[in-house]
Amino acid sequence: MSLSRRCAETLIDLVEIKLSCLEITDREDMREKELLMRCVQELNAELRGENGAMSAFAAPKRRGRRPKHLQYQELHVV
Repeated sequence: MSLSRRCAETLIDLVEIKLSCLEITDREDMREKELLMRCVQELNAELRGENGAMSAFAAPKRRGRRPKHLQYQELHVV
């Protein structure tokens, strides 16, 4: 994808504005937030001259509780 630097920066600003206005009330909102964050990362990659679609993206956090053996390990660290 070829965007001018100015267009990419404007799109990043718009996405960041939407992120700041987003109120997370359910899982769908959380998915939208993650998608918007991914968009910002891809646009930043495009500005650096990389392929935005191939840029690394942090995996979403696991849902649910941590395994018991990890919970107890944190309590007993000296």
